[in-house]
Amino acid sequence: MNIVCIPGWGMKADIFAPLLDSLSLRGNATVVEWKEIKTVHCFRKRAEQVLHERATVIGWSLGSLVALELAHAYPERVSRLILIGGTSRFIADDGYEAGWHPRIVKRMKTKLQVRPADTIAAFLASLWSKSEKGDISEFFYRDRVEELLIGLDYLIEADARPFLADISAPMLIVHGEQDAICPPAAARYIVERAPSAIQSHDARIRTALFGARGDHSYLPLPIDPYDPLLDIC
Repeated sequence: MNIVCIPGWGMKADIFAPLLDSLSLRGNATVVEWKEIKTVHCFRKRAEQVLHERATVIGWSLGSLVALELAHAYPERVSRLILIGGTSRFIADDGYEAGWHPRIVKRMKTKLQVRPADTIAAFLASLWSKSEKGDISEFFYRDRVEELLIGLDYLIEADARPFLADISAPMLIVHGEQDAICPPAAARYIVERAPSAIQSHDARIRTALFGARGDHSYLPLPIDPYDPLLDIC
């Protein structure tokens, strides 16, 4: 089984290395790379370039939006989905409150241009819950501000909600209870509307992936290759 991993905003492909160490036992794993992004359309195009044949697609945060787009556009190529800390719409709007207010993201874009180091540091700190401590800054593209801005534009524009009901691929949703980036309500929204989606409530899986249930803390940790999470692969 082939596996395609799609990282979150500003993250390098290496962020998936611990997970790939386990997943490589089950198939050929490829990570989408966000370096040298030119437009908002590059996110989906990059993922399309590695989705050569039928595969399990793992999307994390921003990557979950791309994964949902792929599952809708290429149902014959996406055999299964795993969405980690995912969302179908990053921005809140009328009738949808499981996202960030557009004003906050636009303010983040301004701060990123004026004080990039401080803005990135604040974002990375927000990935951890109050009871956690960690540093994954080495996996973040700190020096590619223009591409980070394009990534925020993608998060503002992307909307997978209209086609959730049309996605037929089996879908596993794994989400941190204290996720400050994509709120748990975003995961519940997907589960309620995608007929093939199930949400993991296995405490052991949650702990393995999220530590104290933050958003992105699972990634630097080794994953048991026989973990039930990977049965979907």
